[in-house]
Amino acid sequence: MSSALASRAGLLTCGYYAALFLAVGAHLPYWPVWLKAWGLGDGEIGTYLGAALAVRLVANAAMSAVADAHAVRRLMLGICGFVAATVFALHALAESRPVLFVLTLMVTMSLSPMIPLGEALGLRAAIRHGFPYPQARAVGSAAFLVMNLGLGVAIAHVGPDAALWSLVVCCALAAVFGLMHPGGGAPPGGGLDTAGLREGWQLTASPAFLAFVVAASAGLASHAVFYSYGSLVWAAQGIGAEVIGQLWAMGVAVEVALMLGPGARLVVRLGPARALAIGAAAGILRWGMLSAEPALWALWPLQALHALTFALAHLGAMAFIASAIPPRLAATAQGVYVGTISGTVMAGATLLAGVVSGTQGMAASYWLAAGLSAVSLIAALVLIRRWDGERLMPT
Repeated sequence: MSSALASRAGLLTCGYYAALFLAVGAHLPYWPVWLKAWGLGDGEIGTYLGAALAVRLVANAAMSAVADAHAVRRLMLGICGFVAATVFALHALAESRPVLFVLTLMVTMSLSPMIPLGEALGLRAAIRHGFPYPQARAVGSAAFLVMNLGLGVAIAHVGPDAALWSLVVCCALAAVFGLMHPGGGAPPGGGLDTAGLREGWQLTASPAFLAFVVAASAGLASHAVFYSYGSLVWAAQGIGAEVIGQLWAMGVAVEVALMLGPGARLVVRLGPARALAIGAAAGILRWGMLSAEPALWALWPLQALHALTFALAHLGAMAFIASAIPPRLAATAQGVYVGTISGTVMAGATLLAGVVSGTQGMAASYWLAAGLSAVSLIAALVLIRRWDGERLMPT
């Protein structure tokens, strides 16, 4: 298997991941900063982003299913990317809260489906053109880190509009790469490349697929507590902002290192279900230890577990979809896993973590994350027993 950078197909896939995760790296940490600079209060920002989350849960599944049903996956990526770029640009003209609210929802409807659709086409391109999927996906993680670091510096020098115009450029660039994505188009030799909605419903009724969705979604959602309160807990321990930034960067660094290094071989050796199980077991350890607010020296190896709790589990999830799901249903499966179920569980975990932190302290909310990892582990063990590597539906 050649390097992802050794072929045109691999380079185009890497280009899409880079552009998309540059946009995500600007949007996740810095969009609230832009909204606050526009004039929204903290409560209003929470309301706007909460409403956007509800829209995302529907948009991801719906647009992924439409893209599969009509075999317009590349076209959907292009439309979503250009619409997102246009809507972000229109934010510069927004002068009222109702207009800003509508634009917020439109951004979510256009930007968020690009993740599950892009993952489906990334997997398809890797299989079809013979390059390692983890290498291409690692480019996205690295781009996310670069944007996190670089945009923070840019905002400090020129203000929050740096986030707005970075998003405009990156979304447009992702649209261009999406239209050229080598994972699109009919498979070699022709054949069926569309999927009816009935097939999507049949897929979601499969016991093995449901076990997979629970295992993957609960494992991913366990990170919600860390994303929401990790920095706040560390700051309350007296850890400085610079060291907190380094701890976050280490998590992304080990993620990239696993994807670029032994990740693909490890998943092949373990199998997708066992990779999910190991990621879940590591989550129980990681979140349980963080609930005790350990000393700084212990935080570094706990952050290194991100290579297992996220990276290995993600590679296991993608390997399951590649092995168990027919290519014509891959975007639908991604929409259900990434867009709807995991998003719903993550939103619920975030809300429950807020309740727990308010009554028991922020660090205590990590027990919620450990509980989700335990659910993920149980579901992964069920998947090991219920699935032996076969396609869940006819190809």
